[in-house]
Amino acid sequence: MTLNLGIDCCTKWTSIGVSENGCILTEIHLNIGRKQSAELAKAVNEALRFSGRSLTQVNLIVLTTGPGSFTGVRVGLSYGLALATALKCPVVPVNTLEFIAHQALPFFRNKTLVPVLSAKRGFVYAAAYDYPANSNLLFPLISPGFFSDEDLHEILIRLKNGLVLIQEKNRCLDLPSSLMVINGTDIPSGGLLSTLGDLYFERACSSREVKGLYLRPPDIG
Repeated sequence: MTLNLGIDCCTKWTSIGVSENGCILTEIHLNIGRKQSAELAKAVNEALRFSGRSLTQVNLIVLTTGPGSFTGVRVGLSYGLALATALKCPVVPVNTLEFIAHQALPFFRNKTLVPVLSAKRGFVYAAAYDYPANSNLLFPLISPGFFSDEDLHEILIRLKNGLVLIQEKNRCLDLPSSLMVINGTDIPSGGLLSTLGDLYFERACSSREVKGLYLRPPDIG
């Protein structure tokens, strides 16, 4: 049996999920802001307790690697990778935008999914994914990147029809009127994240090989 632990700290929510053989056992969602570093270990222990499992039984850790909150990415990776090292188990890295697309996938399997996250004023993190009929995996048409609103607009115009843009709640972009726009879920599913470890197991690697995807260039001045 494979017990997966999913950890996502890339948004304002801290989401933990536990799954076993593809079945979600439990998930916890906490809006704890800057307390992530202090509360993350406790949340993981609680999720495992609710699932009736222990930390020593974890076989695989699934981590979102960004983009997202700089502090959240750093906290989630620091804890998750240290835990993987201690447990001597592999890690499956999942891009935050890819994770958002997977949450919308059951409703839009025949569409091109374009998840968008705010980066800073006038800029976004974005990517575009297709779901090929002969595969269970998302295919990146546009790799995750850091774009201005104007650049994103041009990219979407060049893509084929049938786009679904997944934006943050209360985030309004100046986009083509023909585009279908939905709000992404406010609370990421840590349970779903943990199951993605099985889907993307070929990515499994040691904790030393996982890097955060920050994308946004450092501010100057």
